[in-house]
Amino acid sequence: MHKYILPILVLICFTSCSSQQTTVKLQEKTPFTITSAFSQGWTGGHEGSGSGLNVHMTIKNLNKKQITLKDFYFRGKKTAIEDNSNNNNDLYIARFLTLAKKEVILHNDHKKEAGNEPPELQPKFPGELLNNEGIISYEEEGKLKYYKLKNILYRFPISYPSAPPNKQ
Repeated sequence: MHKYILPILVLICFTSCSSQQTTVKLQEKTPFTITSAFSQGWTGGHEGSGSGLNVHMTIKNLNKKQITLKDFYFRGKKTAIEDNSNNNNDLYIARFLTLAKKEVILHNDHKKEAGNEPPELQPKFPGELLNNEGIISYEEEGKLKYYKLKNILYRFPISYPSAPPNKQ
């Protein structure tokens, strides 16, 4: 009888640990209207200027006194939603910056590796998202809510030109 107790305890532990994943309730409707959304990659024109991906959203009927847009989850990353709705264009942008990879030192002497920076981990949204889906988080009446944005269009990337060489 005692030889069965340990395997049963291990099994119970594994099943309870896997079921403790956080699940988030998604809203069926939002108190605002998203009329369009597209993603577009970009690359800077000179070395070190970086690259990234922006998600542009046109959001109408947003009462900014009652609702605050928070974060956008897309392709395994999270970023804040920027309000670019000047001149009544209702534009909001989620900017995902791709940082240049820093050189990593690998050496037998661990003291020489001490200068390596640990990778920055992105908080992922609990749940599965397709490549053209994102999650908007927003605060309404003090409660954080989530809405899945589907069918985000893809536009071809932009490559910004580099500045002309400085002639002296």
